[in-house]
Amino acid sequence: MWNDNSFLKKEMDAVEYTIKNSLRTRNKTVKEALVRFAESGGKRLRPAFTILGGTFGQYDSNTIVPIAAALEIIHMATLIHDDIIDDAKLRRGNETVHSVLGKDVAVYSGDFLLTRAFMLVADYADIDMLKQIAKASAYICDSEIAQNEQKFDTNVSVKQYLKRIGGKTAALFGISLYMGAYKAGCPRKLVNRLGVLGNNIGMAFQIVDDILDFTGNQAKVGKPLLRDAAQGIYTLPVLYALHSEYREEAIKAINKTQEEKGANLYEVLDASKAIERSKNIAEKFIGKAMKIAGELPESIGRDIIMEIIDEQLERKF
Repeated sequence: MWNDNSFLKKEMDAVEYTIKNSLRTRNKTVKEALVRFAESGGKRLRPAFTILGGTFGQYDSNTIVPIAAALEIIHMATLIHDDIIDDAKLRRGNETVHSVLGKDVAVYSGDFLLTRAFMLVADYADIDMLKQIAKASAYICDSEIAQNEQKFDTNVSVKQYLKRIGGKTAALFGISLYMGAYKAGCPRKLVNRLGVLGNNIGMAFQIVDDILDFTGNQAKVGKPLLRDAAQGIYTLPVLYALHSEYREEAIKAINKTQEEKGANLYEVLDASKAIERSKNIAEKFIGKAMKIAGELPESIGRDIIMEIIDEQLERKF
């Protein structure tokens, strides 16, 4: 994905090296599982945004690359913990870490990654940066707890969902752009603006991902379709159906998701225009992101950010 730009490719290669170097542990089995997980794909959007945020100021690869790697490692840790909670067997088409190591060791492996991430950050961050990353991490945990508490709750509101993904996904996108710009010495107003941009991209990214859970190709999505609905995690399309005149039909269809392979659920989503309404919300966040990006100072970072918004979000529909 990053091969079209020589600067970004070079920096992202350095991020990959830093990530793999951080996975060293005396336990060979754990190290091998984590390396496989790190190599299993993923768009690496968060470290890319950290690097791109840095291009708006005095870019220094020696300090920004480790921070970019640390933020991706935090993301990796949350994915390992998510998969344990969801008892997911696949991630990006490959076996999850707990499927290979067992749940107990996988929990410790996720914790190990978090410590590695904060060790990286500690070498290059000031107190303000540490506070911001800790705050974002706490928001992510808060949102994961909220998601767990809201399982199988058919009364969850759209507002609650948006708040949930604001922490679960958008917070790390926002902090990534913010940290790159902050470390590069950008003016505070620009740093904050880039943080808002990242949040809007993250919101759109999660909503698009949730729509693709119903409309995507399983091989491309990298996980079984309809898994969230079957596990009681009601995302935006399902919530729109639940809060429509088709509520009773939606509840019945959700309860038979696995049995009917989602056949009735698809019918309810179609009748309630839930997918269409979800796309409208995603497009609002995409529009906000594009507007902010278009108002940024001219730079290689601005151009690539706008490209990412187009390729990763707008073209998904």
